[in-house]
Amino acid sequence: RRENMPHPSLAAALDKLPFTNAGTVSSSDVFTMRPVPSIYLEPEAPRRARWAWAEGPITPFKQFSYLYAEANATPPTGMRSAPPLGGLGSGTVELRADGSLRSWTIENASPAGSAKTGLLDEAAFGYRLGGAPARLLRTHPPAGLPGVEGIRFSGATPFTRLAPTDSALPAGANLRLYGRSRWRLGDRSASAVPAAGFTLVATNPTGRPLALSLLFVLPVQVQAGMLREGSGGAAGEAHSVGECAVRCRDEASCAAWSFVNATRRCTRFANFSAVPPAANSASPADGAGVRGAWGEARGDSAECMTLRRPGTHASAGEVSLCGAGEGGAAAAEVSFGTAGSLVALWRSFAEAGRLDGAMGGSHGGAVVRLVVAPHATASATVSLGWYFPARDFMGGLVGNFYASSRLVLGSEEAARTLLPGSEAAADVRGWASFAATLSSPSSSLPAWLGDSLLNSLHHTRSVMWLADGRWRQWESYSCVNVDSVHNDGERHIPYLMLWPDALPSKMRAWAAGAMPDGMIQEQLACGCMDGVPPRLDAPCGRVMGDVSSMFVVYLLEWWRWTADEPSAASLVVELWPAARAAARWQMDRSAESGLPTRLVDTYDGLRLSRYNVSCFSALFHLLAMAAARELALSPPVRDAAFAAECDAALARGRAAMDALLWVEGRGYYRSYTGGEALMSDSLYAQVLADTLGLGALTSDAQVTRHLAAVLQRNDSPYGLLCQTGRYPLPAGAGADNSIWMMANPNWASLSLRRGGDPHKALSVVNKTFGWVRDTLADQWNVVAVYGGLGYGAEGLPAANSHYGYHLVAWHLLFALTGQVYSARSRSLTFAPALRGRFELPVLVPAVAATLSRGSDGECTLAVAAAGSASLVLHTLSVDGVAPPAGVLPVKLAPGQRVSWGGGAGARTKVTLSSLKPVD
Repeated sequence: RRENMPHPSLAAALDKLPFTNAGTVSSSDVFTMRPVPSIYLEPEAPRRARWAWAEGPITPFKQFSYLYAEANATPPTGMRSAPPLGGLGSGTVELRADGSLRSWTIENASPAGSAKTGLLDEAAFGYRLGGAPARLLRTHPPAGLPGVEGIRFSGATPFTRLAPTDSALPAGANLRLYGRSRWRLGDRSASAVPAAGFTLVATNPTGRPLALSLLFVLPVQVQAGMLREGSGGAAGEAHSVGECAVRCRDEASCAAWSFVNATRRCTRFANFSAVPPAANSASPADGAGVRGAWGEARGDSAECMTLRRPGTHASAGEVSLCGAGEGGAAAAEVSFGTAGSLVALWRSFAEAGRLDGAMGGSHGGAVVRLVVAPHATASATVSLGWYFPARDFMGGLVGNFYASSRLVLGSEEAARTLLPGSEAAADVRGWASFAATLSSPSSSLPAWLGDSLLNSLHHTRSVMWLADGRWRQWESYSCVNVDSVHNDGERHIPYLMLWPDALPSKMRAWAAGAMPDGMIQEQLACGCMDGVPPRLDAPCGRVMGDVSSMFVVYLLEWWRWTADEPSAASLVVELWPAARAAARWQMDRSAESGLPTRLVDTYDGLRLSRYNVSCFSALFHLLAMAAARELALSPPVRDAAFAAECDAALARGRAAMDALLWVEGRGYYRSYTGGEALMSDSLYAQVLADTLGLGALTSDAQVTRHLAAVLQRNDSPYGLLCQTGRYPLPAGAGADNSIWMMANPNWASLSLRRGGDPHKALSVVNKTFGWVRDTLADQWNVVAVYGGLGYGAEGLPAANSHYGYHLVAWHLLFALTGQVYSARSRSLTFAPALRGRFELPVLVPAVAATLSRGSDGECTLAVAAAGSASLVLHTLSVDGVAPPAGVLPVKLAPGQRVSWGGGAGARTKVTLSSLKPVD
């Protein structure tokens, strides 16, 4: 139904993706959920709708279920978590290492609506190759169905790769299934398509053609293990999930149904504008669903099948399966069918390698069949698209941007974007070019660090992009605050670099919610302690040291890094009154001593607001003064008088830091006045100042001594303990005796900027990142806090799943290169922490590049990927060495580079063949 696509092929692009992690699951593996002590974490299958995805409210430690292999061993990578597949803000699903599909949120699931679907056990991929028997691509398939002997898994967000191993495969045959999203650097809209593609690539090593078939079964109409509990339904008796589903199908007034196996209760709901939200059940024999029917598309859409659900509720809309082949010896055949179970569809596929086109069943299936020529490679793709326009928030309609903007007009259009073709292959290559700056054999970045940074983008799963254009994000699904300024500040660097236009929406909302005294309120909706907030954009929260200050920093970052865009100056003008008032609030709060008093901060578990002055909030105050001064002097503002006030406040604050917090005899900043405690991450504000090019907020010598004291006193096998010296460890230590995921990467960034040993600095980061990535094998669910020493939770997840603290590690890229960037002056300078030869990533908004230096001292800046604009530079230097006269200004597009410098004799050159002169 679709002719073979010409090269460059999607399969070739996928095979070049930089995967640098792996886990192997065997059909003989045994997995179990075991209890671990924690505070609040996201379970695999939340059991409450319109509630935080946590096991009850935030309380002292309780038991949380965590996946283990036999003998209390860590399961393979990809079992506890995997890259979320789907568009930004449009919902996702995870393809795990055993081939199961978990954590479904495509039907507008969120803590403000339905819970995520933990597992659709009958959602499955299957394959046939040559004369070998058909297999489900699952190591632990549903009972009675044949699975594979093993799967080797790798993940590189937003891609997943599963390679089956099975003795029934033809000798030497190489199969790999790729799960993928369409993400584009600098193009937020194109990255938001509600779809995921699944491409099975097959290499035929034999001298004869091999028939290849790929099956995908989607059982979204009967969601086993889910319930929709609500009032107003008509209850009756049924003997099974299937019978209840049929009863709803046969009643024209039925919009949704829910079946409780223990009581045989089948409840049907008749309101097509508001069905009860779904939640997971303790029993897999329970089930729920909403009205809808599968139908094969016609005409130009003959390669798709679509499930259509009537109504205007959050689960009303469409789901499509589309199929296509690429590289086969003849045109691929795409077939569809439905049935009441996976088993029924499997029989048809296993016998014929295709489906019979029957409609009317609850389970939809798609098969792509083609022939792989001898000694050739071909691929079969089934793409999944969805279109659920009515995103809900606590019963109200907020909608989805992908629908209101007409980004796609339906699920078929969404699914088609992931089918093979030149555009799909270009999308994969484009993202791979960015990913390769982090993870490539030639990079000086350790493989574990590049892999960890790339996969930290799992954090995007909690984004909401609403119908009116607002871009919002949960603090996490287990702590349901929305867009707390301090938490956004910790996770914002990759967002600002990859999709910079997401920031203004939040900035305007924070400014609009400022208090009369200028204080920026903590967040846009409060819920972590009290349940899901009833509505969005109701600013609220605590009086904090890293909120008003961080708002000022955000605005300066926007100005410095995006000022070549016309919108940059206008946003500064618009928000400067709020930033000025926030800086004034900081000054007023510091009137007594020069430093702000009794403020909460992101390390709220330490309860530092009990003390008069804390080092963490004090340094944020200095940062706010330095940033406000720069903004006041910027061309859009030109407020010299206020800049002078900021200078004076900064000088007074520095003196107060020395007088109140510096412990000269011990060489560190005390965590708070009135004690001698040492906090590992008290100097985080300096990391932000370094990345912005603001210089030292206190003195480099003091920072260096402080870092040495932290490493000596606070280190543990799992990372830096949050704070020592207040309580004896471990008894009664509370939050002090825990590992918060900011401290180790921030320690390293500060050390690198001050001439510290790069190998030592990165080893400090690897203490925590290696623990999560390798020991826990859970890098697509990095939590905020891990357990400390001596109370039975050592190194285990303790609080707040899928959190953003570890994203401060993106500052390491700037620290390693010593990068300082100004979009307004088009200036990019470097002072690398590495000596000799190196290759390191470079990021500016919507541009990814590499900086390298050869053994002869020649430096090269190469642009790997970019959004719609090229990188234009008027100033460029490494350690003060710039290209020779006549080279600058220069415009670099993806694939272009400039080289200069050299060893003795100043062998300076420019690679003119790859340069694009400035117009």
